[in-house]
Amino acid sequence: MSVTKKFDVCIIGAGVAGGVLAAYLGKNGLNVAVIEKSLAEQERIIGELLQPGGVIKLQEMGLEAVLEGFDAQPVEGYGLFMNDGNFKISYPTANGKLLTGRGFRNGKFLQRIREYILNLPNVTVFEGSATELVEANGRVTGVKYIAKKDDDERIVEASLTLVSDGMFSIFREGLSKNVKKVSSYFLGMVLKNCDLPYKNFGHVIVAKPSPCLVYPISTTETRILIDFPSPEAPRKSPELLDYLNNTIAPQMPPQILPSFKAAVEEGKFKVMPNHLIPATPIFKPGAALIGDSLNMRHPLTGGGMTAAFTDIKNLGDKLINIYPFKNVAVIDDTVKEFYQSRHKQNATINILADALYGVMKNEDLKVACYGYMQRGGLYANEPVSILSANTRDVDLLLKHFFAVAFFGIGNIIKPFPTPSKIGRSYRMLKSAVNIVSPLVMNENPSVTTRTVFKIAGFVF
Repeated sequence: MSVTKKFDVCIIGAGVAGGVLAAYLGKNGLNVAVIEKSLAEQERIIGELLQPGGVIKLQEMGLEAVLEGFDAQPVEGYGLFMNDGNFKISYPTANGKLLTGRGFRNGKFLQRIREYILNLPNVTVFEGSATELVEANGRVTGVKYIAKKDDDERIVEASLTLVSDGMFSIFREGLSKNVKKVSSYFLGMVLKNCDLPYKNFGHVIVAKPSPCLVYPISTTETRILIDFPSPEAPRKSPELLDYLNNTIAPQMPPQILPSFKAAVEEGKFKVMPNHLIPATPIFKPGAALIGDSLNMRHPLTGGGMTAAFTDIKNLGDKLINIYPFKNVAVIDDTVKEFYQSRHKQNATINILADALYGVMKNEDLKVACYGYMQRGGLYANEPVSILSANTRDVDLLLKHFFAVAFFGIGNIIKPFPTPSKIGRSYRMLKSAVNIVSPLVMNENPSVTTRTVFKIAGFVF
């Protein structure tokens, strides 16, 4: 078995997270090895909407160039649609300039990232399948992989191995104690030459039984994601076509409907599971998890790549600060510090994603949410600032989350309370607590916050 030269860092997986991590470390002088099963362009339906907070992280890392040259579309905010009503909310501004996200084909974005790292002299990409972490004296010292070109088994040695092999990670089990949960499934289609009601905006269709997302991914293409809150993935069948044509289509805005019907008729559907994976890593000397291997949330809010880029900036800065590596104990302390500090930066992204999905599945809460944000001003601007990952204040998120619930209670009991209205209001508030409480607990909350939610759990 052949062994390569020893690298500073070996990254398993050249997906979006692994690729950006390699780019950031490589451009800052570290010798990086990347093992990727296939460098061919891939087709995915998620990871196609990058919030402004993620764009900012790329800019902070000096990697904004990876967003250029492949027809990425600016996204300026969100339009919300419910029944026959709709309104839009723009992203916040900074220094007088509107913050923007990006919509794009995931595969095109990924190939742009890979092109970038392939041109870095101190990044070496090995195409092959990683099979096993190599250990010596309880420490991970590298990775075994089977080379794609000749099926030979080889070893890449590194001072630190970073696992970024995605949602279906084969290495997660030994490096984390989390339990993967499938929240729902997204069925994705591409709408061609779609006339969006709000140009360069994401669109949330507050549909029944669950939401649909629509946003631009190229000059001529628009992505639609239809949520299926079921334990099994939807499969192409006469029943599925009937559901799309007779349940979903009537809830589409009129401008989108022609492209939607054409896409249904074309029948090019792709389905992906939506995972909830709280970050509960097990520290192992010489290795760390990052990206979807470490942490996932519902993609309803498009926060996944922003969370990953935030982690990459966090960990990357720490590794760059201790480079060149001279002491493995310092590397280990750096990984531990990263694991301990990441919750504070990503808690709002994780909590909001699954909390908002829970709201959208509750009829009273989603009506309250729509009405609350429709009022505009701080009722819309602060929540969208959190959604965009421009603001990462957990207390502000929880303030608005429960304000939505109490706003809904106020609407229910008007013009005067009755026993049935009080009971309905109680059930809605109980649902709100039960939705958000476990999500908050997943994010290493303060003692005060933990105590408050324990008491709320007892009450409800």
